[in-house]
Amino acid sequence: MASMPPLVSEDELLCPICLGVFVRPVSTPCGHNFCMSCLSSYWDSSAVCVCPVCKESYSQRPQLRVNTFISGLSQSFSSLQPREEPQSGVLCEVCTIPQQKAVKSCVECLSSFCSTHLEPHLRVKGLRRHTLVPPEEGLQSRVCPEHQQLLHSFCTEEQVLLCPGCEGAHSNHRTVSLERAHRELRSKLGSTEEKVTFLVQEKAQTASSIVESLAQQNTETRKVITQCEGVLQKLLSKVQMSHKGLVQKLEEMQIQADSEALAVTEELELKIIDLRGLKSKLQELKQTESPVLFLQNLPNMSLLQQSRVHSSQSFKEEELIEMRENLEICTARLQEFLQKLNREMSLISDEKWCVLRHLQRYAVDLKLDPETAHPNLLLTPDLKQVWFNTKGEQTPGSNTRRFLGSYNVVADRGFTSGRFYFEVFVGQKDEWLLGVIRVSVPRRSAIPYKPGCGVWALYFRAGTFTTYSRRTVPVYKGKVERVGVFVDFEKGLISLFDLKTATLIHSFTHCDFNEKLYPLFGPCDDEFPSNLGAMIIVPVGQE
Repeated sequence: MASMPPLVSEDELLCPICLGVFVRPVSTPCGHNFCMSCLSSYWDSSAVCVCPVCKESYSQRPQLRVNTFISGLSQSFSSLQPREEPQSGVLCEVCTIPQQKAVKSCVECLSSFCSTHLEPHLRVKGLRRHTLVPPEEGLQSRVCPEHQQLLHSFCTEEQVLLCPGCEGAHSNHRTVSLERAHRELRSKLGSTEEKVTFLVQEKAQTASSIVESLAQQNTETRKVITQCEGVLQKLLSKVQMSHKGLVQKLEEMQIQADSEALAVTEELELKIIDLRGLKSKLQELKQTESPVLFLQNLPNMSLLQQSRVHSSQSFKEEELIEMRENLEICTARLQEFLQKLNREMSLISDEKWCVLRHLQRYAVDLKLDPETAHPNLLLTPDLKQVWFNTKGEQTPGSNTRRFLGSYNVVADRGFTSGRFYFEVFVGQKDEWLLGVIRVSVPRRSAIPYKPGCGVWALYFRAGTFTTYSRRTVPVYKGKVERVGVFVDFEKGLISLFDLKTATLIHSFTHCDFNEKLYPLFGPCDDEFPSNLGAMIIVPVGQE
């Protein structure tokens, strides 16, 4: 044959199983063509006769005959192709030195053969049933370890290679040939590689940020340690000085008391001697009968009056009592300080508090915008508190920024990027709303309770938290008195915390902010008697 028919391509003359030019081609009733040995081997290893391409099954195994027309085309095509050395470096495993390059590998033999040693596989009846594939090293990887059959297809759902024995477990899945899977997945490698590169850069940047943050934190830690050591050393020095002064004062007072007591004692001993002499004279005088002698020898009685006078210098017990009371007061204050210091240290070691302390670094100073408050709400002059007005509704006016459909008010500033944090005291209120709202959300009508409404807020009512978009689905239970609100605009994140326990109440993630956000406050109405208290914007971190 001088030339190939122009409408026949190379792909049409390749066996779908061995991927080589047809050798003794046969056709199935469904119209697909294979090498006889490839199809026979395929059916021998399968419990049901199915077409390897379209999976059509046959109740009886079709009798195969060589398709002479396709066989002629294949031979003509092979004769027109320049004989090329195999591109792979696989050598024939039968050849002795010098080894020839392999032209085919046998799946059953797990060996590669040159054209000379491949000849028995084309001639011997038993070997013709073997599956031949292009020469390949590590042929064991092309064989299913469970069924010992050729891996010939790919499950796109579970991303696994399949042999005929594996196909039953994947009958409901989409499977394609290895070549098609290779083409499709390889075409996606570019975008996948770009994604991996982006992820690598992102992770590297994150790691770099962590290292930088860690270094900064280490510097801050050293600084705080130095400051704490300085403060505590000063405190300890003052305590030691006070201790030294107190001891010295007490010792001086004791020395003075000892000296005064000694002088008084010596004086009293002299008085005792004088009084004893007086006593002897009085005893002798009692025996005198003569009036003249009695009166002549009568002693001076002034000694008795002096004996009743004692020194005014004595140990002042009142001063000790006062000093002891002052010392007890100072000790109590010092213990209170140390207890507070220990509480702060325990908070530092608690991971929840560490996270909250980190978020508090993004604190912003907010005030309420009176131009946006519902007419039935009252605000304090400092614009930090808002509550429901039970005395009646004010005139709404024509201000389009004012809420009319709900008892809400927003902050006096909005945010379009970055992170911010603020804290709100709700006390014993039984109903309130807190979060953020898009600037474009209409305010003169009620905001619908549904996802995508432009409000990311928690609604608290009678001990149960729900989100504004899904008020019937609880997300947290329990009452809180103080709430921390953190917003990360770029990450689409808003988190609300119970500040008494540093517990996360709820987080909205993957939020589509894409507009200016305003902090939203809703004190609600007076349905509950305990709900008349105010929502208060409080300084961050203060108890």
